[in-house]
Amino acid sequence: MLAINNTTILIGLIAGISSTALAKPKKFEEVNQGYTKVVSTIDGATSLFGLWKNAKEQQLLAELPRGWERKKFFIAVTPSAGVKFAGLQGNEAYIYLRKYNDRLAFIKPEISVRSTGDQSSKDSVDTIFTDTVMIDVPIIATGPNGQPVIDLDYLLVNNASKIAGPVARGVNSKLVSITKAKSFPKNLEVAFEMPTSGGLFKTIHYSISEVPERGSYKPRKADERVGYFGTAFRDLGQYHDEDKWVHYINRWDLQKRDPKLSLSPPKKTNCFLY
Repeated sequence: MLAINNTTILIGLIAGISSTALAKPKKFEEVNQGYTKVVSTIDGATSLFGLWKNAKEQQLLAELPRGWERKKFFIAVTPSAGVKFAGLQGNEAYIYLRKYNDRLAFIKPEISVRSTGDQSSKDSVDTIFTDTVMIDVPIIATGPNGQPVIDLDYLLVNNASKIAGPVARGVNSKLVSITKAKSFPKNLEVAFEMPTSGGLFKTIHYSISEVPERGSYKPRKADERVGYFGTAFRDLGQYHDEDKWVHYINRWDLQKRDPKLSLSPPKKTNCFLY
């Protein structure tokens, strides 16, 4: 009888675990109770991410943009208080998103190793150097625009060290304050004050934007000048070792309004919404 009871209990536990693991996302009306939609533009223009804030609980919800499956995103992290280098950009991540049942994976494409050689070389690189899952989070609902909704503070606070790096190690997610929550047509800006390892309060700012199509932008090879940041990768399609490392300068996509002038105003100025 005892064995039967133990078996019954075991089956019940397994069933309970399975039902929890396979729990479907709730209706948005259920999860956004106590939340207020964040509108950051004067004209109420549609933002890249839908954003909702619960001021009492200091929590955020975000709805993914339409077409997120085909987009690439850039996450820039800036420790803005609590460190000597406050205000200087720290970690960054180039990612895409993929849905696995009711979970959403943030995946970093492998771009540090490439090949400009023959097809066999390209196939080998694609086979050996694969992409990396940085974080995965549950999809908690489907938003007003029919897109997945995620718990944004769970992503950016509970997993802070995976995105922000060592500066966010040991975060106490129970003592968090939202210091910024804005969503614009091309970028999302959020910041959290939170105690980290040793109890030291730090403010971590996250900027998430869509990576635009390359268009007419032309990358420029790095040279011997100093004073710029760069991007480097290995080209395994090159035979000689000295040709395998490729370095590019990180620069803005600014084009001359009048190409004939040696010094011309830009065709389109950069605009930063923060």
